[in-house]
Amino acid sequence: MKFLAVVHREFQEHMRNRKLIFLLMVIFGGIIMALYTEVGPTANSTNVIDPFFELFAVLCPIIGIFAAMDSVVGEKEKGTLELILSKPISRGTLLYGKFVTYLLIILPLLIIELVAAYYWSEASGLSALRWHLAMPPLSHWMSMVAIVATVAMYYTALTIFISLFARSTAVAGLIGILFMTPAHPVGGEFLRLIGLFFGIESFTQVPMPIKFALSIFSKYQKFAITSPVDFAICIFSLLAITAFILFISGQIFERQNITFRL
Repeated sequence: MKFLAVVHREFQEHMRNRKLIFLLMVIFGGIIMALYTEVGPTANSTNVIDPFFELFAVLCPIIGIFAAMDSVVGEKEKGTLELILSKPISRGTLLYGKFVTYLLIILPLLIIELVAAYYWSEASGLSALRWHLAMPPLSHWMSMVAIVATVAMYYTALTIFISLFARSTAVAGLIGILFMTPAHPVGGEFLRLIGLFFGIESFTQVPMPIKFALSIFSKYQKFAITSPVDFAICIFSLLAITAFILFISGQIFERQNITFRL
């Protein structure tokens, strides 16, 4: 019941500060951008997955960062954290309740709209008439949806961790953006250069233990969309990292001095 009370409070707070509305607009706007603007296909696009993944591989981290950047430090800034913790509620319950609330806000709409975009692209003729690209198999599309949703979860947990130590909400957001490098094409170029240094030209040549560490890179995530084994590695690794970050965050928060001083 205490956990549900935290979730309910967070939903109310997101409605009051209009963050919920903004997040929904960003997700919906991302779909519209992918469907109807020139953000979409490039000269290297082979099917409709390419423009959607390239956009959402960057957009989902931003969504996770924006959702969670005030999770702890924001409460400190408002002076409400000490009041909340004076209630009969554990710090872990508060932290995990915030995380679950962010996921309930982000994931349902993200998944529904991406699945709807697949059928709309096919039914409306956008793929053939506008982009002149083939529709991918539904299994590949759902793999993409699962990966970008899990990426959003990872960045939400990571930003909660950052928020434990940041001096302000703005600082937490900026640090979170710095950690977006693996999701950016710059991260992909870094992987390519490292691979060339070791004589590796394809992810099929990468040893499996190394692939677990590569799951945070969008370049590997895109490869995993069409490879069932790599998809499983990518999803499992991202979920494991997310769970580990949340566990560590909970342990630190339980012992942290929550008095906030500028």
